[in-house]
Amino acid sequence: MAASLPRPDFTKKPLFYPPRVTYRDLLEGNIPSGLYEIVKGEVIEMAPAGFIHGDWEGEIYFRLKELLKGKGWLAVGEVGIVISREPLTLRAADIVFVSRERSPERPKGYLEIPPDLVVEIEGPGSGDLHPKLKDYFSFGIPRVLVVNPKEKTLALYTAEGRVSFHGTDEEIEVLPGVKLSLKDLA
Repeated sequence: MAASLPRPDFTKKPLFYPPRVTYRDLLEGNIPSGLYEIVKGEVIEMAPAGFIHGDWEGEIYFRLKELLKGKGWLAVGEVGIVISREPLTLRAADIVFVSRERSPERPKGYLEIPPDLVVEIEGPGSGDLHPKLKDYFSFGIPRVLVVNPKEKTLALYTAEGRVSFHGTDEEIEVLPGVKLSLKDLA
């Protein structure tokens, strides 16, 4: 009878992460590989997204791409946003939109300007989004749309502290003049 392998301890950080990651490390490309965010210099590992999460991310991206055509830049897939250089806080957003007013040219590398809109998709492994929302708003991001595929709800958070919750049949103005509903996506 073969001996069973010990279960890995996922509560401990791998040895290859540096104790503190700096903005200089980020600029020089001296950052660990993998899926993570950096909060106050500490690497916070993230689980890969599941299929449902990726599917919703794609659906929302393509719908927003239609609605925002020519108004700015849209990116998807854990887009790095530098919230703070010292200590380094780098958040990873599911979808971001940057208007041409904020950036006349297509952004390159990590975002160091606040996007006009961030979209986060909730799911297993996304954890508590409140610290991330707090970071987004402290950086000057005016709106964050949180999508919950399981509950089929949208929640729009604003920098002014307002939040509105919407169900499947409700239309929500995610940006001035840009409306979205879950029925467009489901």
